[in-house]
Amino acid sequence: MDTLHFVIFKQDNFVRFNQENIRVDANRIIVFRDTFNILMPGETVELVCTMAQLLEACDSLCEYLKDYSPCYDRNSLRILDFPVSAQEMLTFCLHSDRWQVMHYLIQYCLSRDWCYFSSMFFSILNEGGGIIGFMKEFAYNPWPVERYAAMLGISLRKFNLLFKTRFGLSPKNWLIETRLMRARYLLNFSSMPVADVAEHCGFSNHAYFSGSFRKRFACSPSQWRNKNLLNLTQPESQE
Repeated sequence: MDTLHFVIFKQDNFVRFNQENIRVDANRIIVFRDTFNILMPGETVELVCTMAQLLEACDSLCEYLKDYSPCYDRNSLRILDFPVSAQEMLTFCLHSDRWQVMHYLIQYCLSRDWCYFSSMFFSILNEGGGIIGFMKEFAYNPWPVERYAAMLGISLRKFNLLFKTRFGLSPKNWLIETRLMRARYLLNFSSMPVADVAEHCGFSNHAYFSGSFRKRFACSPSQWRNKNLLNLTQPESQE
């Protein structure tokens, strides 16, 4: 299972990567996919991106880059500027909404070097083969995991093992997370009733949807919608 390590260097340092010692100046960021070592004491910030988070942040990347010619070499390394302003934005995300942190870092890297990082992320996601594409296609159907395994023609045990080995979480947890993120989007940007949101996102049991949503976001679906509607209207009331 791959994870990405986003490392922000606030002071000059050296890293050991592919048997080479590489100098890294202060206020830089590196994305490591493989083993690395920071060689000197110094202030750094390391954030780990799981496969599930990468899938969420780059949901349409595989479709967008179907005919893309890769320029990413696993043995290569990109060091990007990460100025104080970017670090302050990261700190804001960490304190206000940690869900946004990986989105911000991934989008920052894509904006600074689209060719390299789109190829890097695409190569990781594409290693998932057809399973993740199949799951994404039918994610919002109110099916149990057993049905997905049966449609793929493999046992439930093997399906769970394959999925967790590759993506770092069970297919059930992936389905719940995917459906909840879709529900959150609809609560933010549509007037669809909460019960309809639950059904649209594959939750056949409204109580289970509300309980799962509360566990994930620390409030009920209705409270989430009201909070975000208040945030949207607040600037106008202050004028």
